[in-house]
Amino acid sequence: MHSAFIQWLQTCIAFAAASRVRPLTACPVSTMHSSRRPAPRPLRRPAASAAAPVAAAPPVTWEQTATAATALVRSAQGGCVHVQALCWPIVPTAWPLLQQALQLVQASRLSSLRDGNGGARSWVGASAPQLSEPFRDTAAEESSVAALLARTPIQLSVGLATFAEAPTAEALATARRQSLIDCLAAYGESLRVPGRSSCRRVLVAGGAETEPDLEAALKRVRLRLDDADALRGLRLQTAQETPAPLPLEAAAVIARAVAEHLGGGESVHAILDVAVAKLARVPPELARGGKPKRR
Repeated sequence: MHSAFIQWLQTCIAFAAASRVRPLTACPVSTMHSSRRPAPRPLRRPAASAAAPVAAAPPVTWEQTATAATALVRSAQGGCVHVQALCWPIVPTAWPLLQQALQLVQASRLSSLRDGNGGARSWVGASAPQLSEPFRDTAAEESSVAALLARTPIQLSVGLATFAEAPTAEALATARRQSLIDCLAAYGESLRVPGRSSCRRVLVAGGAETEPDLEAALKRVRLRLDDADALRGLRLQTAQETPAPLPLEAAAVIARAVAEHLGGGESVHAILDVAVAKLARVPPELARGGKPKRR
């Protein structure tokens, strides 16, 4: 009698254990029980990283990112114009808004679905291939890209340098440093506006060969500005992926528009007008349509 009861009890325990295990092994990872299994670890990563001791700076988001780009063009007189453009968001959602606006345009235009014809692209298309893609090969290419930039809540600064002849590598490096200093100085002044938040990263296009010049410019501007506290946490980061991120394309097409204008281009209007309207500090060369001094 006792052994029979023990055998019956063991049978019940075994059945109960089996009925609990089967649903868990059959459940997909998206069910509520999946949080108790070790497989879906990516879902726990944000909480784990927030609770872990901070050994390094937290990841930088796009709302904390400024972008910088350069352009070098030949003028009609045979010289060269070097332009540095720096763009930064004035609201946290600025760069996502640019991406959303472009996606809406792409969804409403059949031209965004066309394959490229392999021909030469305009200076707008070469500088910002993603921003200009829905308007490629149309007369409204520049004005449409300008409209996207105009609706994006960003501010910018430009640094200028011109050369009577093609610049040497040393002269170009000097111009790159000085123009970025001018841009960062204007950026630092813009942070005095109440409610403005400073960026933690400047994303630039290019390789390792440009990093020493840019780092030197950042160090110099920190020493030169009286209120350089906002620039102390600013770091440079190079981007080499293709295509470049949309915020970097925005800086690139603005730099190219200014360079084309100062280099003697006669068809540059829309993007240049948007750039001048968003400048934190307007250089004399752009205030009245003048030309920069040669070096």
